[in-house]
Amino acid sequence: MNASNASPAQGPDAGILSPRVKVNESLSLGPGKIRLLRCVGEHRSISAAARAMGMPYKRAWMLLNTINEGLGHPVVETVAGGRGGGGTRLTPLGEALLERYDALEARIREAAQAELADLLALHEPGRRA
Repeated sequence: MNASNASPAQGPDAGILSPRVKVNESLSLGPGKIRLLRCVGEHRSISAAARAMGMPYKRAWMLLNTINEGLGHPVVETVAGGRGGGGTRLTPLGEALLERYDALEARIREAAQAELADLLALHEPGRRA
């Protein structure tokens, strides 16, 4: 089920499943942290990623630090300035994390598609229980 299958009464995000994965006692990964990682990869800057998400830089930095500490290895790294300027980029672990999360999300959506359609049909206007 994707947003294009949702009825106007349900809204464009109806039927969107996004997993929250408890990695260990100190780290859960869900759509917010994953979006932050994507934004860092896209903007190559923690501050630009934070602005794009409408959050303070300090919160973005703290969330990234939580991921780094929870995994025991960094998911982002700083790049020294110079001619092209400095910035932040995803590490290979950060890139792999996004790839695997996307694969998990796709499999969950595929597996739940029929049941999700039935659930959303309960919300159709004029439907009686």
